[in-house]
Amino acid sequence: MSSEIIKHNPFQSMIDRFNIAADILKLDDSIRQKLQRPEKQITVNFSIVLDNGDVQNFEGYRVIHNTALGPSKGGIRYDTAVNLDEVKALAAWMTWKSAVTGIPFGGAKGGIICDPRKHSKAELEKITRAYTKALADIFGPEKDVPAPDMGTGPDEMGWLMDEFSIVHGRPIHAVVTGKHLHSGGSLGRVEATGRGVSIISLLALQKLKNQTCKSYCGYSRFWKCRTAFGFIFI
Repeated sequence: MSSEIIKHNPFQSMIDRFNIAADILKLDDSIRQKLQRPEKQITVNFSIVLDNGDVQNFEGYRVIHNTALGPSKGGIRYDTAVNLDEVKALAAWMTWKSAVTGIPFGGAKGGIICDPRKHSKAELEKITRAYTKALADIFGPEKDVPAPDMGTGPDEMGWLMDEFSIVHGRPIHAVVTGKHLHSGGSLGRVEATGRGVSIISLLALQKLKNQTCKSYCGYSRFWKCRTAFGFIFI
C-alpha cells in the first residue's frame, strides 16, 4: 500500500458520516447494513510493455456500491495513492449523490495505482485498454458506467469505449461518459465540476447572507475541475 495514502481510513470516514445520517433518518438496521457494504469489489492485475521494452505490472480496482436505483455510475482515477478503501468510500459517495439528486443511477468507482505523469500517451492507452479488458464483463450501459476522475480524461474514456466495443464486437458508445465530443461526449462536461463549485459557493454565500467585496479567478486541477472559476470572498 502506498505511503501516500492518508492515515485516516476513507472508508471508515464514509461509514461514520453515513451512520450519522442513518440515525437521523431512523433507518432500518437491515437497510443500514446493506448500504454500509458494496455489492461488488473487484481487484485486477495486468501487465503492459512499456516504451522502453520493460514489462510493468499494475493493480486496479472497481467497486460497485449499490444499484437499487439503476446502473452504477462513477469515475476511474489514476494515482499512486489509489487503494481499495478509498475506492469503496468514493463508490458509496456516488450512491448518495445520485440518490439525493434524483438521478436514476447507482454508485461505483474505480482506480489504477499509477502515476499518469510518468507514462507516455501510448503507455496510458495500454494501461486503460488492459484495465478495460479485465473488467469487460462488469462494465456496460445497463450495468456499470465509468467516467473520468483524477488523472483521467476524454482520451482514457475514448480508449475504454473502443476496447469495450472491440471485446463485445460492436460499437457501444454509452459504456462511458466524459468522452470527446466526436465520440458522443457532452458539451460542458470538462467544466462541469468547476461550474458546480462556483454555483455551490455562491449559494452558500447567499445562505449565510454575507456581503461580497472582492473576487478572484482561480484554476483548479483537483478532482478534475480543470476549469477557471470565480470565487467570491468576504
